[in-house]
Amino acid sequence: MTDGAEEETEKSTQAVKTEQLLSFKTSGRNIAPNALSAEFSLMKGCLKSPLTPKVALRLADKSGNYLLKLVSPRTDGDNAILRIEVPRGNKLGDILPSTNAPDIPFCKVIFRPLEIDGYPPRSVVDLIRNPEDHTTIVLDAFAEVFGTDVLETLKTSLLTVLPAPTQLGIGEFPIIFVPRPDGQDLQITPVSPAAAFMGMKRVRKHYFQKTQPDRPMPRSKWTEQAVSAKPQNISGAIGGPRVRFRADMPTQLSHEEADLFRFAQGGSFPLWRDSAVAARILRYGDRLTSDNEFNNKNTRAALNQVADDLISDAVEFIQDTLRDTVDYAKRQGIAEKHSALPSLPQLLLKRRWKNTDEEDKARKALTSPHFELRLAKSRMAAKGL
Repeated sequence: MTDGAEEETEKSTQAVKTEQLLSFKTSGRNIAPNALSAEFSLMKGCLKSPLTPKVALRLADKSGNYLLKLVSPRTDGDNAILRIEVPRGNKLGDILPSTNAPDIPFCKVIFRPLEIDGYPPRSVVDLIRNPEDHTTIVLDAFAEVFGTDVLETLKTSLLTVLPAPTQLGIGEFPIIFVPRPDGQDLQITPVSPAAAFMGMKRVRKHYFQKTQPDRPMPRSKWTEQAVSAKPQNISGAIGGPRVRFRADMPTQLSHEEADLFRFAQGGSFPLWRDSAVAARILRYGDRLTSDNEFNNKNTRAALNQVADDLISDAVEFIQDTLRDTVDYAKRQGIAEKHSALPSLPQLLLKRRWKNTDEEDKARKALTSPHFELRLAKSRMAAKGL
């Protein structure tokens, strides 16, 4: 490039903000296909040192898609990000740039999504790893400005299938020991997809949203605390202040509390979980059968009393449940909108029976003319329901 051309490029660079030229995100600069060389020249003018094949090799080798959790800032960073190719059809997966801070300006050249008229935004790295219709014009313009040797170095490194990592360089990484089948220990260092860092930020937004009317209320609580205001160098393309999360999970609900919560939200009426009720209903059924064979004033009075006791206890359970539901809804700060109340035979029958014979016997007793007559005569049932 001549001195005049270099001077012109420098003036053009000054007219455009550096963050529009060197960026990991789309910057809103639409580029005509025939203006790619000029755009790369502007980007080159923002660099303080040349992008050489040696630099290009370092950028490619240190870029990847899996992050290692470092437990100390003393780690050298050579293996902070790994490139593990995961099959994804006939395409290679996305990768993130080097974690090395001095290399970030160079990374912003090859990882910048170029907004070329008529084509989707793609970076030089994207087009090398997954060629598209405009790959040739972009890479030719890149080679014209930065050199064919730089482009070939990037191609070779980015397209080379790296051997699976079996050990790490010197660094302070978390270690987990798991037993081998032969009795020895296997040392494991956890890695996570690089996309998980930003993915976690998207996930946490859900837990910090304001509660919407008539929407489910989260019963757990998330607390967010900034560990450091200084952005952490996760990668050149992703980073930010470290944040610590604490989740306060709700205490486990008892069966009774769960029933009340469900009923207050419009669900089914709570179960009457008194185990003695089933036996009382079956005894009432036995007395009905005996009454058909023999009865007198005393046996009929006893039969009436068994039915009346079942009815009064069922009404009392419904009234207690309604009061408990109102109190529970107030304590939890939820709008009470419970469903319709069950009939007394429905409440008495809805429980666990040992077998179908017992359930059929109970249903026959609770729908008998005698039980319906006692329901009609029950002042408590009429008043309570």
